[in-house]
Amino acid sequence: MSVDPHYDLIISGAGMVGASLALAAQQTGLRVAVFEKRPQAICALPDTYERASLVAAGSGRFLQTIGIDVAILGSPVERMRVWDAETTGSIHLDAEEAGESFLGHIVENRRLEQALHAALAEQGVAVFYEQEISTAWADQEQMHISTSNTSRESSYGTTLLAIAEGRQSLLRKQLIQAPVFQEAYGQDAITATVWMEKPHRGIAYQRFLPTGPLAVLPFSPDSAGRPRASIVWSAKHTLARRLMQLDDAAFLAALHQAFGPQLGHFVRIGQRNSYPLSGLHSSRYVGDRCVVLGDSAHGVHPLAGLGVNLGFRDVEALTQSIQEARTRHEDWGDSPALRRYQRARRPDNLVNVMTCGALSHLFSNRSRGLARLRDLGMLGTGLLPPVKRFLIRQAMGL
Repeated sequence: MSVDPHYDLIISGAGMVGASLALAAQQTGLRVAVFEKRPQAICALPDTYERASLVAAGSGRFLQTIGIDVAILGSPVERMRVWDAETTGSIHLDAEEAGESFLGHIVENRRLEQALHAALAEQGVAVFYEQEISTAWADQEQMHISTSNTSRESSYGTTLLAIAEGRQSLLRKQLIQAPVFQEAYGQDAITATVWMEKPHRGIAYQRFLPTGPLAVLPFSPDSAGRPRASIVWSAKHTLARRLMQLDDAAFLAALHQAFGPQLGHFVRIGQRNSYPLSGLHSSRYVGDRCVVLGDSAHGVHPLAGLGVNLGFRDVEALTQSIQEARTRHEDWGDSPALRRYQRARRPDNLVNVMTCGALSHLFSNRSRGLARLRDLGMLGTGLLPPVKRFLIRQAMGL
């Protein structure tokens, strides 16, 4: 077993949230190490599914401060169109109504992750690929961890361990040991890149169907300049399974029928992927010299596009907590600093997890009474400018 020097911060997971935390923390002067169980060669490959996220304007500004420009990585979202398939209700959210140029950018997850990894390499941050933290225990001075791969085992020490491994985090279960709220939504999300006849013009569309919401999001054109979109079609399990079994032509026909004529016909589709949807929220974010953030702490329905944005907010709050502790000459791995992070993030994340779950149930319902309630809510939003401006700024993460 080899013993390596002490780090100020060790991060488990080099996804978008973990990698952005590493970059932000390193730029404040901390000595940072990241452990990622995937091989570096896998992380460097393109994603065959081209999975993408809406990076809200607020998250984009945070990423800009650490040297990542999402404007060159993705497609701008200038407007959002939301409507209910069961009623006449609709909401139009335009960035210009809030005095902004865009609501955010649709960015391919792997491209953003690779940009973060390149920045980490340029800054000299230690990223240990193909290594996973197998055990961890804390004393009053530091967190002790052991990592393993196929060839050797190593031990390290750190002032603070940040866990950004995803929803199935083993370290969260081992170290936080707190009850976790989980709710299955009874839906699967189908994601894919599609080509269509008409350009999207920077508009993100979301149609609420009785079986679940369908989002068609502005994606970058292909190399020949042909318009593309990224879809997230949330559907009840049985329908999702049927859709995944269709050939491409039949799936595109079903997509056109479900979405409507706004973008003309869908003419081509990339590789489809599907996964079950659920809500998740840890009742506690902190343990002895460790914190959880991103999907390890919370998971939301994709209907509002909040997922990774909540993770970036976690990163900002944790970085600020560490900086405050250093300014006060406190131990940033001790309880006072960690509780500040938890107070800053847990209420916001909990509200969003519960709200997205409630909206999913509200719109995935054929009840006439609920349909009328949805219609009135959308009408009221359109007629009340302060409410509309509030929703626009929420969508932008501001």
